[in-house]
Amino acid sequence: MYSMNTTLSATEARNRFFELLDLAKYERKEFIIEKDGVPVAKMIPAEKNKTPEEIDKIIADMRRIFAKSKKRKYWSVIETPAWKKKEKRYLERLSKGIVD
Repeated sequence: MYSMNTTLSATEARNRFFELLDLAKYERKEFIIEKDGVPVAKMIPAEKNKTPEEIDKIIADMRRIFAKSKKRKYWSVIETPAWKKKEKRYLERLSKGIVD
């Protein structure tokens, strides 16, 4: 709906204020607000996006913490044999056109 750095009139920004807040928070959108055709304000997300390196560090820290507390055979439910078996059955049924 809105692209990055979308320019809006003050009236439109007022009418869609909570929608703009959600877009800024969840989709990291930025908005320029104009009054009488002149840019006067900018709405930007409060927190910056994390870089891939920061995300990798967070994941490594979490694995290190959990590795100390209890030895895990699988890191997620999706890696377990039971999940793989259910997924295989689901995909077989889906390929036959059977949808639950």
